[in-house]
Formats: sequence, C-alpha cells, structure tokens
Amino acid sequence: MSIPSAPRDRDFIPVSRPFMWGKEAEYVNQAISEGWVSSRGRMVDAFERGFAEALGVEYAVGVCNGTAAVHLALAALGIKAGDEVIVPDFCMIAPALAILYCGATPVAVDVDETWNMAPALIEEHITERTRAILVVHNYGHPARMDEIADLARRRGLYLVEDTAEALGATVNGQQAGTFGDVASFSFYANKVITTGEGGMVVTRRADLFERLRWKRDLCFGKDEETRYTHAEVGFNYRLTNLQAAVGVAQLEHLDEAIASKVAVARRYDEALRDLPGLTLPPEAAWAKNVYWVYGVLVEPEFGVPRALLQEQLLARGIETRRFFTPLHEQPIVPPQGGASDYPRSAHLAEHGLYLPSSVGMQAAAVERVAETLHALRRQHGGASA
Repeated sequence: MSIPSAPRDRDFIPVSRPFMWGKEAEYVNQAISEGWVSSRGRMVDAFERGFAEALGVEYAVGVCNGTAAVHLALAALGIKAGDEVIVPDFCMIAPALAILYCGATPVAVDVDETWNMAPALIEEHITERTRAILVVHNYGHPARMDEIADLARRRGLYLVEDTAEALGATVNGQQAGTFGDVASFSFYANKVITTGEGGMVVTRRADLFERLRWKRDLCFGKDEETRYTHAEVGFNYRLTNLQAAVGVAQLEHLDEAIASKVAVARRYDEALRDLPGLTLPPEAAWAKNVYWVYGVLVEPEFGVPRALLQEQLLARGIETRRFFTPLHEQPIVPPQGGASDYPRSAHLAEHGLYLPSSVGMQAAAVERVAETLHALRRQHGGASA
C-alpha cells in the first residue's frame, strides 16, 4: 500500500517543525536490525546515559512523553490525595494535570517579569498540606531557581522542575533541571531535541532513581518469583528503543540545536526591537534563555489586537500560537481566584503569542515574519519605527 505524501505549501512558515540532523534514520534502522523495537535495547541505555551526562546529573529515566515524566516524578515522591503542590498560574496544562493525576491539588502562584513563577509570592501560598513546589520553566527562560531552591529547603518541601521547554537554559551558569529533587523533560516534535513523543526524568538521588525506574515499568517484582507481584501502583510509561534511537542522534547535536534557537531569537530581537507596541521576550542577566519559542506581547499601542494579528499573519502564510490559558481560568483546576489575583499571568494570556522559531529556521524566514509584522502595524496601527 502506498502512502500519499502530505501537501506542503513552500511559502508557508509553520510555528514549528522538527529538525533532523542526519543520523536518525541510521540509528532507527540499527535498532530494527537488532530486533529491539520496544522498551528494551541499547539505544534506550545510550540515550539515558548521554542525557544524564549532558545535564551533569547522575541518573536519567526515559519515558513515553513529557506529561508522563512530570506525573512519574510526583508519584515517585509520594504525592497523593490531600496534598497541595505549588505551581505557576501561567504554564502549559500538563504539570497541573500531573498533580491532579496524583489526587493532589495544584495551588497557583502568579509569575514575575521572566514569565515564570514569582519566588516572592510562593511562601504566602504554602499551607500545612503543601508537599512540593513544581517549577515550570516557561518558553525557554528559566525560573529564579536559586531563590526557589532555598525556600524549598527552608520549608522542607520537595522541589520538582518541569524543564520541558527549557533544555539548555541556565541560572547563574547552572543547568535548569538540576536544582531540585527531580526534573522532567519533553521530546515532543516541537522541542529543542525531539523523539516525536518521549520524555526524560532526571535526578541526583539514587533512591529516587530506583523508584522512578520501578514505577515507570508497572512496579514489577524484583526477581523471577515475585515478578508478577506488584507492591504499588505502577505505570506503563516506557520509552521505546526506536524513539531512543532518534534521541541519540538528536543528542549528538544538542549544542547546535540550542545555538540555532538562540540565533533565531537574536534575529527577531534585531528586527523587532524598535517596533512600538510589541514587548519582546525576557532574558534576565542571571539567566540563559534558550527561546524554545519566541514569544511576544501585543500591547494596545501596536494597534492590532492579538487575535486579529494572528488571523492577519495566517492569511499571509505565517502560523503563530496564542499563549497558554492560565490555571485560574481552567475549569478542571480547583478555583484559584480571578484575573485580579494573577495580574501578570492574565496579561500574558490576553496579549501573548509566539512566532515561528524552529531549530534550523533560516534568516530569510525570520526576516519575512518581521517585515510582515512591520507592514501590519503600518496598515492598521500607525508608522513603524
């Protein structure tokens, strides 16, 4: 049976597309030829070891996707019904879902000028039921982990990092994902490196590493006699050898992938910095932003509302995405208050969108996006600078 090729408009600029470096197919074919296509095989071991080495941590556990990675991390720590977990109000829904999977309650905290959880606001949300702080590094910029880690230690709380969007970001030179008890990563198709679907959980703790591996694999018994005796609830969250083969090839180019993301951002910075009404993404002096996406805020001065701007860009062959809906607006999350309780988060959700910024995106494509933004402001909102 032949599989038809998907139609592709050569002039269309997607918000993201996966980038293949060249050896992905070779390594997948090796895995197939060796007969290991499921969740065992040398590619899984190689990907886990290589990822841990890249992060500078002792242990890494491959899983089927980034949401599973967050859930596994929380479950391995023993987060359960009745517990509360601090989480940023502005973030993708996956970390909140992971908390809910555990039967726990997500407690939302507003964000700061980096679009991440504001350290100064965390303590007022801690109660006697709080068990953990779940930091989400949004859009490639890390949260202020030195301050948050100090608070977690002082209050005796677990610290979990969702680093799905910030592989390679740093705080004062230290890698995001290495500050807490455990951290999760995603390798979805739009991430800095990809396995299509897939994720990773990392830790420095040997005891936690063993629990992560055990719970990832259905909590099978430790020997042949007890193999089918399951002492706890486990999950089938395993990464396949085929996914890991793609990951090994991608990991060989991690530094280049990050450099490509940053280069795209710098081109946008140069082209858009003087465009009135457009707030560009933050990068604090203490941080390295890897710009998983290039997010901007479309302020009233721009003259075109965010939603209309997205429509106008799409009509010209440029895809964008609006920012996340904050947790305080999510019907599945216990009531958190209103927009006045989360002013920064609410502002980001109302005004934010992100522009095309794939790994490998060419300078000409960035220039076309920027020129279109300038033209739309001239057409609808006034003269560009």
